[in-house]
Amino acid sequence: MGKARAFPIKHCDFRRHRRLLIDTNVWIYLNGPQVWDNPEKREYSEALKKIRQAKCDVFIDVVVLSEFMNRYLRIKFEAWKPDKSAEFKDFRSSTDYPAVAKDVADAVRGILRTCQLVDSGFESIDMEALLADFEEGRRDFNDQILAELCKTKDLTLITHDSDFKGYGITALTANQKMIKADDESPS
Repeated sequence: MGKARAFPIKHCDFRRHRRLLIDTNVWIYLNGPQVWDNPEKREYSEALKKIRQAKCDVFIDVVVLSEFMNRYLRIKFEAWKPDKSAEFKDFRSSTDYPAVAKDVADAVRGILRTCQLVDSGFESIDMEALLADFEEGRRDFNDQILAELCKTKDLTLITHDSDFKGYGITALTANQKMIKADDESPS
């Protein structure tokens, strides 16, 4: 695996037709159910404004969308849980669930208005290599799929997930653990 190249998103000069893939964790900061404000959320929000102004090409695939929906629902489930024994299926069958599902669907519709759909290229991925890394506990399978997508489609990943270090892709982030010490900006 190649060396990770992570750059601070707040210093990025977004240009027209820059090809970007926004990771699930950033969509959660931007469109998730949390109500708190923090520096990372502000950085990603400001970056999205710049991305829209620059008319960058923003892509999304089914892995990110599925992870976003599941994470959003899990956050709401944890807040809803009446006791420790409650299971997610209890939440799905509760009277509270339809309103939450509508919120999730509305958030997804908003994301889809910002993005172009992209195919992950699943059929052309070297699955044996991905599974070898996965079974040794070195890699998250969905992260592997997203990294391959970025490589094959020449996409810059916007993520807060430091697990992407070592994938050999360009990443923009507000995660200080990921950012290179020299704090250089990508072209």
